[in-house]
Amino acid sequence: MNTLCFSAPPFPTYITGRAHCFKKGKKHIKRIFSVFDLLIVKSGVIYMSENGVNYDVKEGQYIILAPGLEHFSYKPCDTDTHYYWLHFDIDVHYELKEVDDINWGMIIKQEKTGIEAAKHVLHIPRYGTLINEKFIDSEITRLFSLDSTNKPEKRLKEQIIFQEILLQLQSDAIRIPTSAEQVTKQAVAYIQANYYKEMIKMDNLSKELLLHPDYITRCMQKTLGVTPMHYLTSYRLTKAKDFLSNTNEKLDSISRQIGILDSAYFTRVFKKNEGITPSEFRRLARREGK
Repeated sequence: MNTLCFSAPPFPTYITGRAHCFKKGKKHIKRIFSVFDLLIVKSGVIYMSENGVNYDVKEGQYIILAPGLEHFSYKPCDTDTHYYWLHFDIDVHYELKEVDDINWGMIIKQEKTGIEAAKHVLHIPRYGTLINEKFIDSEITRLFSLDSTNKPEKRLKEQIIFQEILLQLQSDAIRIPTSAEQVTKQAVAYIQANYYKEMIKMDNLSKELLLHPDYITRCMQKTLGVTPMHYLTSYRLTKAKDFLSNTNEKLDSISRQIGILDSAYFTRVFKKNEGITPSEFRRLARREGK
């Protein structure tokens, strides 16, 4: 099944929901619904068909049925099947994308400014297994506990709790292995193109890639075994060693050309990583080059 993708804020709007049970031998009715229907199975199996494709939604799994697509039980329940249903709607444009078409790291769409809120893109698989089932269960219990009153503050609190449920599904869905190499490639390309600039920070990298700094760091550690800042230092020192080996430029000039304005700091970083000072490296390189 494909993935539900949309920008937030605004978040989808929770409408209503209930805990329910299909008795053994019972089936979900055939219908085309006008809103999204999130089903979370607590026990048993719901044999659901949507748009001609069958899904066995088992205990601890969920399915999000999309509006405009016919769905129904393709066979009766084998046992009493307990589940939650939650109806919600999305007022903004959304897409149903295939997994291979999604960049799972593309969460940040627009950074916040002084006058505009940050924009994010959520990618929630429409069929999957709950990773943090206890959290989802507790949040749904909180959500349903508010249903007995019509006080405005309770209705607003429903929306906040429903947002937490969607964010947990999004968190469960982030797949670093499928995008780590791509993110690392983009980060490395940016560093190699800008290493000579003094002020390269994680914030710069995050804004360039439109990804959270922690996500970029996890991807690079998974792929290369180093953080972005460690890679930056390593790449700068590689360039410095090339200058030391092949030019007569002074240390302060080399230091500035690799993005480190303080030549004393450059010497300390070089010795810490290489075990010798830049001057010692130059002497050894020239001796070996003779």
